Amino acid sequence: MTQQFNQPVDQVAAGNINNYLGPAEEKEPLSNAQRKRLNVLVAEVSETLELDARDIWRDVVHAHVGVDSINEIQRSQFSDAVFVLENFRETERMRVNTRLMVSRITSLTKEKKIYDERDAFCLRTFGERHLNHMTIEQLRQVLAFVEDFQAVEPATNTGLDLTPEAILAVVSRYPVHFGATLVIGALIGAVLF
Repeated sequence: MTQQFNQPVDQVAAGNINNYLGPAEEKEPLSNAQRKRLNVLVAEVSETLELDARDIWRDVVHAHVGVDSINEIQRSQFSDAVFVLENFRETERMRVNTRLMVSRITSLTKEKKIYDERDAFCLRTFGERHLNHMTIEQLRQVLAFVEDFQAVEPATNTGLDLTPEAILAVVSRYPVHFGATLVIGALIGAVLF
């Protein structure tokens, strides 16, 4: 048995060689319904995130699918394009919400002047005090803490004045009461001691 090669061969093998190649990749373009669905989805994402639709096509869909225009997207790539658009929308929405929560927490902290208390809460609860490194759930807890925080006011004057002048004023204002209290106290003291 002899083999003859007419072109360069990268592999050498002995015996029977059976090459089983999968079905040839179909290069069918998107259907009109798929194109419309992608256009609607890009428009929704554009409106939701307030971004230019052309930037979404170029930076998200085309970059991920590996094409330069919608005309090059194949039917087999449609589900990938839909997935990447929906994933981009959710990721960007979470990023925007995170920024808004950090901004709200920061403004409330500044308004209430509770930087140290907020940082102590974050360190104690999460082991992290930097808001930008926290998850959305952690930020929700910090926001609830900051919104509900009531600064402890120093105790106000209760009106009890114990200066000698104040005591003399009470004795002179209530002499019978003071005398009775003094006599009862002296009798109790004599009996007990």
